[in-house]
Amino acid sequence: MFDKNVALLSEPASGDAEKHVQILMVEDDYQDVQLLKALLSQQEYCLDAMTHAQSISEALDCLRSSGDSIELVILDLSLPDAQGLDAYHKICSSCSEVPIIIHSGNIDESIAIEAVQRGAQDYLVKGKFDGHLLGRTIRYALERHQQYLELQSEKLKLQAITAALQHSNQQLEVTNQALEQLATIDELTQIYNRRRFDEVLWAEWRRLAREDSPLSLIMCDVDHFKAYNDTYGHPAGDACLQQVAAAIANIVQRPADLVARYGGEEFAFILPNTDLKGATHIAKDIQAAVQRLNLPHLASSTGDQVTLSLGVASMIPHQDVSPVQLVEAADRALYTAKRLGRNQTQVSLPDLESAITEVRQASHKAKEFCQTLKHARSSLARSLEPAKQQRVPQLRW
Repeated sequence: MFDKNVALLSEPASGDAEKHVQILMVEDDYQDVQLLKALLSQQEYCLDAMTHAQSISEALDCLRSSGDSIELVILDLSLPDAQGLDAYHKICSSCSEVPIIIHSGNIDESIAIEAVQRGAQDYLVKGKFDGHLLGRTIRYALERHQQYLELQSEKLKLQAITAALQHSNQQLEVTNQALEQLATIDELTQIYNRRRFDEVLWAEWRRLAREDSPLSLIMCDVDHFKAYNDTYGHPAGDACLQQVAAAIANIVQRPADLVARYGGEEFAFILPNTDLKGATHIAKDIQAAVQRLNLPHLASSTGDQVTLSLGVASMIPHQDVSPVQLVEAADRALYTAKRLGRNQTQVSLPDLESAITEVRQASHKAKEFCQTLKHARSSLARSLEPAKQQRVPQLRW
């Protein structure tokens, strides 16, 4: 054990330049204070840069009045106004950015270790260290604390970078959503465009094929729209399409339903889990909604206002059948509505569509059969070619 007598202390350090480290010693024992000062002076620490406090309250006053000048605290855990970890926490809460070295007696060593576990840089047991150990402890405490501050600085930078990246990702997501909207929304009518129609049609076809549920499609045209443009002008024609789109979009409200501008003055509706009867009812509601707009159309041979012709088709999708057949069926029904005088709804009959599908499948199988015969004929011809080239021997009797 080291004596507190300064005469028995270790030899002074080599003649380095005097170290100006602002140290706050929180110690109520006069002899311990003098010993610390003597040991520090041996290690070339400037005693004028040191401050002494005999209690926690005095130490807190010193910390407040010194601003950020205190660089290190040497803290005794047995003080008049605070004991043990309570003393450490009171100092730590006031100067969390300043390294603390615990200066304790034997009885406080376990508490000192716990203080280190809670953030103190190190601890020294009274009477068990010399000037060299004290100087090294201070140096390491300052170095570790500096490393801690640098790590905290890097952590803050990393957090700032992370926050910036998150903000950039959010902005990118917003931009992508805007681009997605531009890619799938018709600019004029602000309903879905042909591209989105095709995507949803194929997706619903595959889904409903698995569920064995019906998928219906409505195709509709604004009657005599070219004549409308020629009579009222293209700006009026655009306004007409916008009003029609808004009116018919309000008819289909289910989340899975989709209304799209199919092209020009043509619109299309995808109605999942809807049979032919339900789709026909919706088509008549669409037709009535446009009639309620009362948009004048004096150039129409059908009537004196804007009207629609609609074609309805419904199928239960199958994986081996293309949804293009459903589109073609609705388009044929639309053509029938136009041929029969427009301003009406026509339905594609399932029996007729089944017959058309059967004819197409039979035609496809016939083509495959003809192709197979063609390949077989070619193979047979190639296999007989060598035999033709051989001379047939003459028989003698």
